[in-house]
Amino acid sequence: MIDSHCHLDMIPSWGNKEISWEEKKREIEEILEKAALAGIDKVLNPGVAWEDMENLLDLGKSFPRVFLAVGIHPHEAKTWEEGSIEKLKEFAKDPKVRAIGEIGLDYHYDLSPREAMQRAFSEQIELAIFLKLPLIVHSREAHEDTLRILQSSHAEEIGGIMHCFSGSLDLARAAMKLNFDISFSGSLTFANATRLREIAKNIPLEKTLIETDAPYMAPVPFRGKRCEPAYVVKVAEKLAEIHSVPLEEVIEKTTRNAERIFRI
Repeated sequence: MIDSHCHLDMIPSWGNKEISWEEKKREIEEILEKAALAGIDKVLNPGVAWEDMENLLDLGKSFPRVFLAVGIHPHEAKTWEEGSIEKLKEFAKDPKVRAIGEIGLDYHYDLSPREAMQRAFSEQIELAIFLKLPLIVHSREAHEDTLRILQSSHAEEIGGIMHCFSGSLDLARAAMKLNFDISFSGSLTFANATRLREIAKNIPLEKTLIETDAPYMAPVPFRGKRCEPAYVVKVAEKLAEIHSVPLEEVIEKTTRNAERIFRI
């Protein structure tokens, strides 16, 4: 399996632990060993903020099975300014970088002004098209604007992933027409996720990915605890149940999809 969206760099400090980067790396090594025993072969670690980028690139160099995306999260869009594209372009030169992300819009928390989020989102899509890298898109309570910007920016030229999907079936279908796959996280296993499971049932496995979004969104039976890549199997098991297919089929198809999109 491939955990297509996991913040490995955040897992050791989950719960606001203050530890050094070297200590974090030692714990990340243990987390990856545990994941390997659970059948997780590779992990894609997206970027979120400028201050994380150097550590992110270090992870890619230190762990052969870790691949990267670089991008500025909508929460951090207030830091996007003149020259940010060139800055991000430099980080994207690293050979382990396989996507631009995590980028998008988040109107739930509004931690950056909406205008700033939209500008950062649009300009990062432009960069992804220039670099021929897929997108990893975050969209929370902003689905109309997300779709509008993807369409007006011609994001279909490079496509990518709608990460930790929480939108409507109409949004999923519109995104798939724009060359995007739909990624499901541990939220698919939550008791109150009946609507999301119905949407997942209508998404072909050929267009589906699995992720943890660790250290967040731990699936049942780990909900409320620190999430880690080993738990992505719970998302695969829930998809197998939803589609009434063997677990092996879900694993094979979602892994093939991640390999195709990220070229790994």
